[in-house]
Amino acid sequence: MASFPLIHVAIIQRYNPGKTYLFLRQLEPYRYVWFLEKSLDQEEETSIWGGVSEEAILAASKHWVLDEFRLLNCGFRYELPERDEIGTQALYHQMAASYASMTGVYFDGELGHNCIVQNASNEAKNLWRRLQ
Repeated sequence: MASFPLIHVAIIQRYNPGKTYLFLRQLEPYRYVWFLEKSLDQEEETSIWGGVSEEAILAASKHWVLDEFRLLNCGFRYELPERDEIGTQALYHQMAASYASMTGVYFDGELGHNCIVQNASNEAKNLWRRLQ
């Protein structure tokens, strides 16, 4: 699955007492699909998808509502050069781009601005390290 960009990550409590990761991947320009992590190196495509990432996230939250669906806390994204004070919830790929940068600053092509992500959860940072 590494050939398809990882956009965001969610967690469900479904099959066992532990957590199961869901990976939102962009398969085509307007097709974002959720994959269920079966093992450390194996993912299974689900039927849940959307034309944009927000639509796919909404579809997943409705589909896995009984499985304690939650998005991974990837911190807050701030636009630069003038950092807005509130920020917005960062997606996994935005957090990864920021944390991979030596300064934390990365160029967000969708916004057309430099951005920085801060305050990602330890769980998100640990997953990022594992997936590198």
